[in-house]
Amino acid sequence: MARFVIDASIAATWCFKDESTAYSDAVLEAVTGPSEALAPRLWAYEIRNVLLVGLRRKRVAHPDADVFLDSLRDLRIRLTDPGSYDNVFALANRFGLTVYDAAYLDLALQENLPLASLDKELITAARQCGVASFQT
Repeated sequence: MARFVIDASIAATWCFKDESTAYSDAVLEAVTGPSEALAPRLWAYEIRNVLLVGLRRKRVAHPDADVFLDSLRDLRIRLTDPGSYDNVFALANRFGLTVYDAAYLDLALQENLPLASLDKELITAARQCGVASFQT
């Protein structure tokens, strides 16, 4: 079973099909199958915030938003807490990331796992730390 860290930029594309990429679709397939993704608990908040903004901008209808949230429960994504919030802060400061993005990087480093992300700054920081990109 493959394990990896997933960030919110990937899952957001699952809700808004005009943002879908072959990579994000392959990551979705991975977490509906034998692979397991890990994410910091803030992932659940970030996804819901993205969805809320989409509702407010009329990019998604309420019934579709409900279906999307229900579908997330079936995915093999395990939420976790960081080992140290101070380490997350230090990574954010070192690489010019938001603390939120640094939480994904910290988890990938702590678990020695590849990272699935579409965020260019986060991907760059991950590479500089020796974290591989998740390959589908």
